[in-house]
Amino acid sequence: MSPCPPGCCCLHPGLLVLCESLGLRSLPRSVPLSTSALSVARNQLCNVDHLLRPFSSLQELSLSHNLLARFPRGLPPSLESLLLQENRITYITAGALRQLGNLTRLDLEDNRIRSIQPGALRGLSKLRVLTLKGNELTSLPLNLPPSLTHLDLSANCISTLDLPSLSVLVNLQVLRINSNCLRSVPESAFDGLPRLRSVDLANNLWVCECDILYLYRWLLSGRLKMATDLVCTEPVHLAHRLLLNLSVVAICPRILTPNERTRKRDFNSALERKLETLTVKATAQSSFENKGNLGGLPERISTETTAALFSKDVPKTRVLIEHYTLETLTYEECLSLNETQSVSPVHLKTTTPLPSEEQKCRDNVTSRYSQGNATSAEGTWSLLPTNRDAAWPTPNPRPFT
Repeated sequence: MSPCPPGCCCLHPGLLVLCESLGLRSLPRSVPLSTSALSVARNQLCNVDHLLRPFSSLQELSLSHNLLARFPRGLPPSLESLLLQENRITYITAGALRQLGNLTRLDLEDNRIRSIQPGALRGLSKLRVLTLKGNELTSLPLNLPPSLTHLDLSANCISTLDLPSLSVLVNLQVLRINSNCLRSVPESAFDGLPRLRSVDLANNLWVCECDILYLYRWLLSGRLKMATDLVCTEPVHLAHRLLLNLSVVAICPRILTPNERTRKRDFNSALERKLETLTVKATAQSSFENKGNLGGLPERISTETTAALFSKDVPKTRVLIEHYTLETLTYEECLSLNETQSVSPVHLKTTTPLPSEEQKCRDNVTSRYSQGNATSAEGTWSLLPTNRDAAWPTPNPRPFT
């Protein structure tokens, strides 16, 4: 039986060897080659390339809390668990894990990994647990092995979820992607993960607008065990609000329910029919008054304005209000159109509240002629002069024939 290396702890000599927190700058020389579990964590190792290849029975290896600047090379193919957390690894190349097809657990937490070459993890066909927490990744690694059941990507800089990278994880059960820079989740992102049972999405930069509705509805389905206290960061008026405390309309005001869409469509259709009737009557009357002018409208109205009256892209209510202006409509024509609307069986009633100043003016006029007679006929007023103002003229509209 091989002796235990100086300063190490060997609970089962030849099987489990723990050489931790010894200030080692290189591997102990007397570690038995038959060791199946070795820990040299919390030392000052900078390079162990090819030094562990002779350990053909090694299944568990911990190199955590050291000074490794790159993924170690020449590790024994027998490894099943490899712990490399809290080192200084910045990238992983496609060839670094080529011989580690038996790995079931790989922990790279709290390194400085910015890049993982596409396909670097593809050959790990038995890998079940992958931890990349606390690195500098900006996207999901490409070509992750479908065998994964636990994936921890928390505390990175990931801003988008790549659908192809997610869709292959058909065995994934636990996903942690909290504390990243996600703003939304793409449509159907989690629909292809049939075994998913736990997701952590907290502490991201959620923008609570229309693009987040898929995630909103997916969370409301309650199919998974997960934290649902997702907090909005944008837009400003929803910042610091819980996503699931909001309504669909608050998140996406332009979204209408099926009943709302039906009511809006019916209202628009009825409104168009009324406006078309009103426009035809107004056009016929104006045509008679103007003795054949184009479209029955005064010649001062341009052809562009006439076209706008029948344009589907311009609301007809705005056209009728905006294009009859002081420059294009005489007083007599206004009275004629007003009479046409009042006798029409189908007409559009619009009420525009008077501004405060205009209301005051109206009140003053009414008060001034309170001693006279005021009559109303379908919305038009005729004020008769008082004795003091007997010479005040009264409009004499052209008769409608």
